[in-house]
Amino acid sequence: MTTSFVTVAPHRFAYGFYRQAWWNWLIGTAFFCGGLGAGFFLISLATGLRLGMIVGYLVVVVGKNGAHLLYLGRPERFWRAAMRPDRSWIARGIWASGLFALSGGLLLLPAILGSEWQVTGGLATAAKAIAIASGLFIMFYDGFVMNHSAAIPFWNTQLLPLLILMYATLGGTTLTLTLGALQGHGSREAGWLEKAEPYLLIANFMLLCVYLLRMSHWTPAARETVRMWVKGKYARVFLGLIVAVGLIATLMLSLVQLQWQARELSLVIAGCELTGDFSLLMLMLKSGLFSAQTAPAFAPRGNGA
Repeated sequence: MTTSFVTVAPHRFAYGFYRQAWWNWLIGTAFFCGGLGAGFFLISLATGLRLGMIVGYLVVVVGKNGAHLLYLGRPERFWRAAMRPDRSWIARGIWASGLFALSGGLLLLPAILGSEWQVTGGLATAAKAIAIASGLFIMFYDGFVMNHSAAIPFWNTQLLPLLILMYATLGGTTLTLTLGALQGHGSREAGWLEKAEPYLLIANFMLLCVYLLRMSHWTPAARETVRMWVKGKYARVFLGLIVAVGLIATLMLSLVQLQWQARELSLVIAGCELTGDFSLLMLMLKSGLFSAQTAPAFAPRGNGA
């Protein structure tokens, strides 16, 4: 059986592969806000950008958690999803989000309420350590949530959490540099970060290529997903938004920014990178194919997506 003779079925009771339809744009938004906000918070913490920490914190606590609650439909029952953190990645994510909200809030109290609310001593050390650990967990755990869905072979690889982590790091780096440039002191306080961004973009591109190469030699459903990304119905999104805009254009503009230090160009760079980041997550969700239950080799070519 080859994937070129298997159709993408309109529903799960038809012949061929069928798409997952339960994880929609709300979940994609939650994943995007979680990785981006946590990355923004941690990189701003490393560079001493207090406003970046505040914005990143709000993106996680309000954006990510708000999208999750809207997706649930019955938000008053969210606590049930936190049960069994020893078995469920979703439960682990809820606990990590709660710890991040608490520890990050303690660190930001002086910036919000005044210096008299400064946390010191062992409490400050513990809050910082918990904020860093929970933030890192939030940056990559969505990849483990998707990877745990073994019925969708395109997600069933340990490369996925790493890819999610790398994109969260890239998004946090870009926003930190953008905010620093808008405040007029990005080069002075985060010069090392500005030089590292092009290498991070190249690393993300190489990891994405390795991911697709791995999936092109995986199961028929995974190979069909790669085909749809590279030359099928999603090729314009993948090649146009994710590769051309999110990676190549961001890289070229970042190299120009190293020389010119143009404040307005930072906004364009952020727009390009975030477009690619969000497009990747949404395409991952939208193109997820379940393994075909019954896919006869005589199915006519061209009936699929």
